[in-house]
Amino acid sequence: MVYVSPAYEKIWGRSCRDLYQAPDEWLAAVHPEDRERVAQAINGRQAATACSQDYRIVRPDATQRWIRERSFPIRDGAGKVVRIVGISEDITDRRRLEREILEISDREQARIGQDLHDSLCQKLVSLAFDNDSLEQKLAARAVPELNIARQMGSLLDDAITEARTLSRGLFPVKLETDGLEVALQELASNTTSRSRLECRLECPHPVAVRDNAVATHLYRIAQEAVNNAVKHGRAGSIVIQLHAAGERVELKVIDDGVGIDFPLKSSGGIGLHTMEYRARTIGGVLSIGKGPEKGTVVSCLLLQDAQ
Repeated sequence: MVYVSPAYEKIWGRSCRDLYQAPDEWLAAVHPEDRERVAQAINGRQAATACSQDYRIVRPDATQRWIRERSFPIRDGAGKVVRIVGISEDITDRRRLEREILEISDREQARIGQDLHDSLCQKLVSLAFDNDSLEQKLAARAVPELNIARQMGSLLDDAITEARTLSRGLFPVKLETDGLEVALQELASNTTSRSRLECRLECPHPVAVRDNAVATHLYRIAQEAVNNAVKHGRAGSIVIQLHAAGERVELKVIDDGVGIDFPLKSSGGIGLHTMEYRARTIGGVLSIGKGPEKGTVVSCLLLQDAQ
């Protein structure tokens, strides 16, 4: 350690003097569930690559803080790495606000979805019944306005279907009643019927996500990735994958569209930032990369213990 900011003592709750004497002390303070991931990132620094990551620390008083760390190499004239500079920021309050904003957003989406289902859909269905009655009366009189009534009935049926699809997307009831797998299956089916492209779920073995809040965030990440593939990626097919191996749960959305430009811009769309916020909120890691041949792969990986 060449230099340690005095802010280390305020954030970590440990002395700079001890860190100078034992440079690995800060890593020992990293939360046990995050320590392996952070250690792997440290090894990546040896390859002279920049690093940015979020993790938790446990202070001596047992309180936890969220840290956002950015580090980058310093090279000499020959290009050899001679120093690593790291900047750590306490983002605990920011993460709390992000979580609250997402919770408000989810509640509002659920409310709007419920209103669509209970109010608009019911009114449209009532209109459809009235229109059916009108069609029967016009058919009995054999008047030319019958075709207009039939067209209105067809439009009403389409509107009811679209409103119900929107309602299920905003308020995925099956997520609460049947679990994440069933909700993702419905997302895939609705995407196929609405967008006229192939969208399927691959989940070879049941995946139990015990925390409904975690399941909701995973569902919203999948939903956002699917919508991006449909609207911007011009995909012909989309695969949603849900796998579990031991303590690890991984959600992937793979499309065969035009892909996105890499490296990603820090000023990317709000959808990308929202997916990142959701992943961080549940202790997961979001990654976006190129598909095996073309298209985009969005992946969210988390540990069950992080729930």
